[in-house]
Amino acid sequence: MTPSSFLLLSVLPALALAAIDRHAVVSRFNVVRSKLPEEITNQTTPLQVGNGDFAFNVDNTGMQTFIPFNTLSSWGWHNDSMPTNGEKLSDYHGVEVLTHGRNISYDLEDPNLPEISKWLTANPNRINLGRIGLRYKGDTLPKSLITEPRQELDVWNGTITSTFKVDGRDVKVVTQGDFATDAVAFQIDSDLISTGDLEVELDFPYPPKHSVTASSDFEIFMGSYDFPLNHTTSIVKPPAGPRDGVAHIRHELQETAYFVNLRWPGRQPLSLTRDEPAGSSARTAHRYTLSAARQPLPRGSRGPAASIAFTAHFSPDLALAASPAAIRRRNLEAWNAYWREGGFVDVTASTNPNATELQRRIVLTQYYMRVNSAATGQIPQESGLVYNGWWGKFHLEMVVWHCAHWATWGRQRYFDRIFPSMYEALLPSSVARARRMGWDGARWPKMTELGTAGIAPGETRAYLMWQQPHPMYLAELAYRAKPTARTLRDWDGVVTASADYMASFAQRNATTGRYDLGPPSKGVTENSFPLETRNLAYEIAYWRWGLDAAARWKTRLGQHVPDAWTAVAENLAPPPQADGMYVPWEGLNASWWADPALTKDPRSVIMLQGILPDTPAVSSGGSRERGNGM
Repeated sequence: MTPSSFLLLSVLPALALAAIDRHAVVSRFNVVRSKLPEEITNQTTPLQVGNGDFAFNVDNTGMQTFIPFNTLSSWGWHNDSMPTNGEKLSDYHGVEVLTHGRNISYDLEDPNLPEISKWLTANPNRINLGRIGLRYKGDTLPKSLITEPRQELDVWNGTITSTFKVDGRDVKVVTQGDFATDAVAFQIDSDLISTGDLEVELDFPYPPKHSVTASSDFEIFMGSYDFPLNHTTSIVKPPAGPRDGVAHIRHELQETAYFVNLRWPGRQPLSLTRDEPAGSSARTAHRYTLSAARQPLPRGSRGPAASIAFTAHFSPDLALAASPAAIRRRNLEAWNAYWREGGFVDVTASTNPNATELQRRIVLTQYYMRVNSAATGQIPQESGLVYNGWWGKFHLEMVVWHCAHWATWGRQRYFDRIFPSMYEALLPSSVARARRMGWDGARWPKMTELGTAGIAPGETRAYLMWQQPHPMYLAELAYRAKPTARTLRDWDGVVTASADYMASFAQRNATTGRYDLGPPSKGVTENSFPLETRNLAYEIAYWRWGLDAAARWKTRLGQHVPDAWTAVAENLAPPPQADGMYVPWEGLNASWWADPALTKDPRSVIMLQGILPDTPAVSSGGSRERGNGM
């Protein structure tokens, strides 16, 4: 036992007895904003409330008043109109690339079908479900009238409280999400409500046609109000007839339709009106106003209402929204329970100058992952439910980075909401892709979504490799949490298909007698030259570990390990080295560290031991087997 190990073991009993005050630690890192943004740019970031499948992004007013932030969901998608130049979707079959002596069709941009190639990349795309903000004296409240802003995200309670003055009069807005439904609840307090000067407005944009001019498309403020005739909105009556404190708005845009189900307390009657008549061509054609009702006051009321409380529930279905009081109660209960479950790290007593920043990141990332990544199957894009990076599609190579943490923090139920169902949804199309290309098993895509599991043509998307062993990594985490026969059965189909493809993809080199990966291949840093790159270091090591993990999976099930898995795993080319040091891919020499074009690539060799579990492919200087291989 090393001295450091002995020291750690000696303090563990004391650490176990010192219970962490989680509430105190988390609350130290509430986010406070006391300045309005000087200018509104792509770098302006919102605070968020949400539940993993839905997020509402707010400006300093606790709403979307003077910054058109987005309201995003896992289910709100749309297709752009098809190209009008005569290209047909059915004409796209990929682009053939000579691969080990045979032509294989990859999902690349077809120069003969440029518009269809771009359409496939950008479609379907997520939509902004609508904007909810404040209205002052008959128009959208401008930033210029807002003074003394103070906004605080109470991280422990998942509540945003925004206070400010409008024309010198106090306004307070409390914003809360709902874990149970895709809803946001507001409580707005101000004397300006009783005078009729302060109201709420809801507005609905139309998604513009998405251009594909680079490797990605970052749509920060989503939707346009310049195409009012392309979509329709209307106030609709519920099937059961009118009901006090309830209203519904239906938004329809081509093949997509959904509802905003509104609800408010009966003792504080509100009215919902449309600003423009149906069919209007004005930019405000789909804007609605929610205001304190202009009607006789309820018996016992002391005067005009100085508050507005309401729920906005976004859904594909017309439904009765929960009351704002119900959401307020269960939002607090759910967030408090979230912070109390699973593991927790407290470094606040550390004297290291970086400890506070480390703790802040630990706390806030767990808040934002709960808002953005606690999905029920359809995980968000890398930009989260903030804006449309990559047209709203998620990247399959990033699921370990974005979702594996649920298991490692002991919050397994969030992990199980995503896996293995996400892979099962993509399995048929991934098997078809591998079969079409002449390989066995399932070739997992890079960038996709679950609705269509469609293709997204592009060089990196066609050639990237390191997403292929991810199912083994995630399956091992699932088995570590629940080492049962059911876990083995649940993951077996996905693990088997992944390993079948990996063994099939590897090509035996007649000269070396080893199995090579590529060309073509694209590395983890997306910085290699795919038609020339062979044997990427991280991918080789991950391939070896993945095939070994799949073999262990079969052994646990009492099943035969396919001979091809063993042959490829034991005879893979080693991760390339130069002068005794690992290099990102075969053919580089030791001078690659000084190449300015390769500044991103040290991370790929660091990942050999920084991310990857122990594997015989990598010299670790110690034991190559550790428990279940992780």
